[in-house]
Amino acid sequence: MKRFWPAILLALAVVGVVLALGGLPSQEVRAARPYEGVTLRAVVNAEYVKYSLSLVEKDILDQLGIKLETEVIPADAFVAKTLLEFNSGSSPWDLIMFGPSNMPDYGRHFEPLEPWAQKLKLDFMLDDIADVYKKLMLRHNGKIVSMPYDGDVHIMFWNKVAFERADNKKKFKAKFGYDLAAPLTWKQWDQQAEFFHGWGWDGSDKKLFGAGASYKPSGSGYSYHWWRPRFFSYGGQYFDANMKPLINSPAALRALEEMVRTMPYYPPGVLLFESEEPKTMLVKGEVPLLVSWTSTGKRVGDARESVIAGKAGFGLVPGAEIDGKIVHRPAITPGRAMAVSRYSKKIEPTMKLLEFISLPDQSLKIVMDAKTIMDPWRVSHFRSEKFRTAFPGAGEYLDAIEKTFPLVVPDPVIPGADEYQRKLSFEITEALAKRKSPKEALDSAAREWDKITERRGIEKQKAA
Repeated sequence: MKRFWPAILLALAVVGVVLALGGLPSQEVRAARPYEGVTLRAVVNAEYVKYSLSLVEKDILDQLGIKLETEVIPADAFVAKTLLEFNSGSSPWDLIMFGPSNMPDYGRHFEPLEPWAQKLKLDFMLDDIADVYKKLMLRHNGKIVSMPYDGDVHIMFWNKVAFERADNKKKFKAKFGYDLAAPLTWKQWDQQAEFFHGWGWDGSDKKLFGAGASYKPSGSGYSYHWWRPRFFSYGGQYFDANMKPLINSPAALRALEEMVRTMPYYPPGVLLFESEEPKTMLVKGEVPLLVSWTSTGKRVGDARESVIAGKAGFGLVPGAEIDGKIVHRPAITPGRAMAVSRYSKKIEPTMKLLEFISLPDQSLKIVMDAKTIMDPWRVSHFRSEKFRTAFPGAGEYLDAIEKTFPLVVPDPVIPGADEYQRKLSFEITEALAKRKSPKEALDSAAREWDKITERRGIEKQKAA
């Protein structure tokens, strides 16, 4: 028995030291970090989305004990690869990023939030979500299955220097007969793009460009997003009541013909531009006008890279004058939402993780950082004094976003939405590249849409 006393005394000494240092930590750590040792896997469609999660990873680990691993599947392949996993009845991911316009294809693979919110006493603060995102990003078959992560709409940005120089004003009025100001209509936009192209409208001797855009057909179907606000402001609709495509209607043709006609006033390479290239040209003072995602505003206001910080305007995308009234129909583009995979083996901690990254303070970190390209979606984001004073004009920028909400037109939210968008975007870019006439391109897109509808089932698509 004596030989055990040294070991017992040593153990008691260790316990004494631990107690002196603050006690045995395991229960406290478990209480403060309830999911200590849990690793969760997320999947996103771009490195900058992965970066956005990195902004809150430390807090996730410190407060929940959860380690987050994020996989990136590039946008071109994201929908096909993730749905292939889900449609097999499994997935390697717990937290899923997706485009809400694809909810009809994804929704059945997501775990409903409300039962878990009741069970775990989670608070997703739904009243703090802007109404437009509340309507479009949360539900599948009436059940809440996701939370917004990136609120995407298009607004217009302009370089005030181009519009306020006295010489520019004089030249413009002499040519077009009205005062130079930020365009209210697409006709004015096209005239101003023509006017500004090819000379130093900033007072330099540079050959600058008339306007910026993103016309690449792949990825997010950029050219489609730039065509839509013209199409809808001219009265366009995706389908008639019998699912006949209306994307080759007179409104559609007018929109595309205008885009083709103004191609000479855009930078060379615009057919290859994704979202960031024209933003860079705007903040470097190389284009005076840009319609783009609202994340552009954060780069515009960053004086470390922007020559127009404090010299930028923010407002509605142009519209069409109809019966004396200007009709604006800005695009609400796919955006991003986050959901919990119903196939996850770790649904409880993933629900807690989803609540955590959706909290006003955590989500504000994400949407304020220019490198995330994530856009505000909570009412509190738009009211945040920290955000509204983050850069010169930040309040005006946030107000311009909110002004779009009553006017926006969403993507077609039906099964196969991603496929419809890609086919149309491809054909739009074919016309912009002058490989097809606008009519040939849109007629071809309409035939492709008919094929998708037939394959999916016309009655199912009508119901959706």
